[in-house]
Amino acid sequence: MIDRSWWTWVLGAAVFVAVFSGVDSRGNAAHADGRSPAARKHVAVRAVEPGFTGTFEYRNDNFRTGQNLNESVLTPSNVTASKFGLQFTDPIDGEEYAQPLYVPSVSIPGQGTHNVVYVATENDSVYAFDADAAGPALWHTSFLSTGVTAMPSSDIGCGDLTPIIGITATPVIDSSTGTLYVVSKVKLGPGSYQQQLHALDITTGLERAHSPVTITASVPGNASDAVNGVITFNPFKQQDRPALTLANGIVYLSFASHCDIGPYHGWILGYNETTLAQEIVYNTTPNGSEGGIWESGCGPGVDTNGDLYVITGNGTFDTSVTPIADFGDSFLRLTPEIATMSLMLDDYFTPSDELYLSQNDYDMGAGGSLLLPDQPGPNPHLMVGAGKLGNIYLVNRDIGSMGEFNATTDMMVQELDSAVGGMFSTPAYWQGNVPGVGLQNMIYTIGNSDVPKMWVISNGMIQSPPASKNPNDVFNYPGPSPVISANGTTDGILWAINAQAWRPAPSGPAILYAFDATNLTTELYNSSQFSADNPGPAVKFSVPTVANGSVYMGTQTQLAVFGLFPDGIRPTATPTVTATPTVSATPTVTATPTVSATPTVSATPTASATPTASPTATATATATRTATATSTPTSTPTPVTAKLKAKPKSISFSNEVVGAQSKTAKIELTNTSAGTSVTLGQMTVSDGFVIASNACPTVMLAGSSCAIEVAFAPTVKGKQEGKLQVNSNAELAMIVKLKGKGVAPKLTIDPKSLNFGTQSSGSVSAAENIKLTDDSPAPISFSSAPAATPPFNVTANTCDTLAANGGTCTISVEFAPNKSGKYNGTLELQDSAAKSPQHLKLTGSSN
Repeated sequence: MIDRSWWTWVLGAAVFVAVFSGVDSRGNAAHADGRSPAARKHVAVRAVEPGFTGTFEYRNDNFRTGQNLNESVLTPSNVTASKFGLQFTDPIDGEEYAQPLYVPSVSIPGQGTHNVVYVATENDSVYAFDADAAGPALWHTSFLSTGVTAMPSSDIGCGDLTPIIGITATPVIDSSTGTLYVVSKVKLGPGSYQQQLHALDITTGLERAHSPVTITASVPGNASDAVNGVITFNPFKQQDRPALTLANGIVYLSFASHCDIGPYHGWILGYNETTLAQEIVYNTTPNGSEGGIWESGCGPGVDTNGDLYVITGNGTFDTSVTPIADFGDSFLRLTPEIATMSLMLDDYFTPSDELYLSQNDYDMGAGGSLLLPDQPGPNPHLMVGAGKLGNIYLVNRDIGSMGEFNATTDMMVQELDSAVGGMFSTPAYWQGNVPGVGLQNMIYTIGNSDVPKMWVISNGMIQSPPASKNPNDVFNYPGPSPVISANGTTDGILWAINAQAWRPAPSGPAILYAFDATNLTTELYNSSQFSADNPGPAVKFSVPTVANGSVYMGTQTQLAVFGLFPDGIRPTATPTVTATPTVSATPTVTATPTVSATPTVSATPTASATPTASPTATATATATRTATATSTPTSTPTPVTAKLKAKPKSISFSNEVVGAQSKTAKIELTNTSAGTSVTLGQMTVSDGFVIASNACPTVMLAGSSCAIEVAFAPTVKGKQEGKLQVNSNAELAMIVKLKGKGVAPKLTIDPKSLNFGTQSSGSVSAAENIKLTDDSPAPISFSSAPAATPPFNVTANTCDTLAANGGTCTISVEFAPNKSGKYNGTLELQDSAAKSPQHLKLTGSSN
């Protein structure tokens, strides 16, 4: 048996290849291939796949199907570990939450024609990279300037996007005009924030006429944050997470908030794509709160009529008002009304348990909306959505047929309860030929702590159970949005990014997976098989782009590009290359960047042809890649004919609080050989599980036994599956399967609501206290100070971190009405406990 790490080191010492890119001292892009721009423009451009026009928007189309049906290069027969893998990476200056976009045959001034991939980052940058070869950006535009930075996440006290917040939503490209639309978020100075819509020329990165435009909006309403009957868009609190959408000449932006920090609303704003004049303003909860449009990055769906479809999150749904104006936890169909600058609500569906969903933070809109192409059967126009509970809803999107709200019976087409793990992703769709079955309409899901599943839809109904699933590959939070590449109805591949290592810091690597789309039990490839295929640190909600024979995925530090190896053979030496771009905390670049048409090459790294055991080659530049060969390992003992037996072979742990450790479970390991000793190697255990004790000797005599104790120590919520692997020189590695479920700590609140009775207008009540107790074996932390809806005020707060097993703290609230009337408010708690954020009801009246 050959030790893989030793063999990799030998090959790495024989052939050592390192790729560098950077920026010279004058700020000009440096070419990784050492070519001048004049030479570079003559490099052959990869031919475009027949029928492929580009990837211009999130998940390929406005139905959000996630399918590219013009892919004949990548097939289930050649996407294998021996033929397919990481080709190159390009460094970027911040996390890439946005999906990469692809435009073929773009003429770049002074640099020739290129297939181009466009990348947007949280550091308020947009890059245009050559899609076919490593190198410096063809152009790079930054929306920062002296004194202007991306918004620090610490400013709002939200740990969702860290450490900075800039560009989160996937841009959209109008290929007919060569314009890329993107939204930036910046901090102008202390307490001053701005969001802007930019229209960039895709050939230069320069702003188009009328660009940028600062995002502002207002609507009439009587919500708690209304001033004189008007609600105003808040650029600090509102978050543009859903992808930008382009339809009928209007660019649509959608908003929720950061970490549910209120008050906030769901907004949809529409801008004329030529003049950037605002033409649409819509608010989901003008008389209430929340109702954000999250959809885990998925933009609104748009049908062939130009109507928009969104799914909202937790928020006000007021059935006592006619017509209903507030739509939390709802599927909405909206028609643009340019004359009134708004969206007309055509129809909606809200589940009967909406109040339960909202009170327990089970957002319907946690996952994205998938519009299905026309289906046979009585309901040809359908859409699919699923929220945090994992119930799949199949909704008829025709006007008058969505189902509206019924307090006793949901009136949508179909509901599959707990069909998937909680959905923080968007399903994919494909109509393909399944061997032995024929042409099938298929929906693909990967939920939180769930496995890839393929659902057949027949005659307008989803068939249950799923027709295919992969029981071996569990994707923990958040669960990916899968995409499909296929050559029409054949050669379908399901692609997905496992981003569960995105936290805690430091983040682990993202993992790219490929499955046969007709049989998900067949895993074709995953990037963790080779260290050289590591794409970079994981980013939550990242979506791969499959285009023209390559797969593009964003990470925290770089764009990773996967494809087929030349001649279909994996190189014998592929040292791991890591890009680490240097990002200034306060970048100093022009707000409207100057794009050099003829970048200068000035950084040419050198590397030893025959590296020592630990070679390092470094280019002095803004971005640095360092390649390090693995040091010489210790020798592996000679394999022997013997077997190890473990009892039990699998362990299921009870639910355990994140941050705590379960009771240990004992495993008995036995050398079943009659006369051969076994030398034990290192024992490894999957993340979320620990080896509590190991009483096994280095050499196990024939027939001897020893004990190992393992425990469950979850670091994230949700189901977790792993393994204990005992390496040795026996015939096979011994594996014990492990599983458990991580849960949030339990917080006891007493009382759960406060009623201040009647208080004179203009006076202040006595403070009422709320006691919080941590009843779990892990501490509970608070991410922000408790916030009360005016005229209720928090006057004292001793809550910082609650100690495990009985720690307590107190929050004091007063009632200070300034006019007569009845008041209903909330006290919001942002913490690490279950059901966070908690909302406590506050009531009072004044005369």
